[in-house]
Amino acid sequence: MKKGNAAGRASGVCAARGLAALALVFLAHLEPASAGVGEPAVTFYVAKISSAAGWEDVAIDPVGSGYVGAYLAAGALSGRYARFRDGALQLEAEGQLVRHFGQQQHWEFNGVPVVARWQRFPWNRSIATSAAFGLGLSYATELPPVEVRLEGESSRFLVYWVMELTAGSPDGPWAASLRLHHRSVAYGLMGEEGGMNAVGLGVRYRFGAAR
Repeated sequence: MKKGNAAGRASGVCAARGLAALALVFLAHLEPASAGVGEPAVTFYVAKISSAAGWEDVAIDPVGSGYVGAYLAAGALSGRYARFRDGALQLEAEGQLVRHFGQQQHWEFNGVPVVARWQRFPWNRSIATSAAFGLGLSYATELPPVEVRLEGESSRFLVYWVMELTAGSPDGPWAASLRLHHRSVAYGLMGEEGGMNAVGLGVRYRFGAAR
């Protein structure tokens, strides 16, 4: 997230608001299949921080993006609180405990009250797959020096979002997890510059899943 002009930031804010409005309209027209806390899961992953300018660059080419010598190890606990479309879409809440190591060493705490997970794909009888996006807040126990070096400035409190793809056996509780871990100023909402992108690999375990 390098410094841009005011028009670029304004366009980004409008795009973000538009996407949020579309998401709210979509959810408002869905009928929940069931509610209540269910299917808790834990995810563990290790990630490396990218030096790419934006999350889009990392998402499009995670292998070819540049990286720095900064890493994180994360543990996440999540629980479902709503299901839609006969279980194809579920909403979850997730809490994360993150430890940074390498070129920066501090703790990070992330609360993600809304995670939308789509889990109906035509190949699920062979490989159970899910795609998820979550939005929340992030707190670092110290000002992250790598973020300051990459962005020019940053903040302990930032907006946080995560994108995840999982793939595993349809008959078991384990799945591989590929995650994009993102701290952001949210187009100026939390400051002028700051944040980071990290690409992580790990495992996800669903309690109560068929074995």
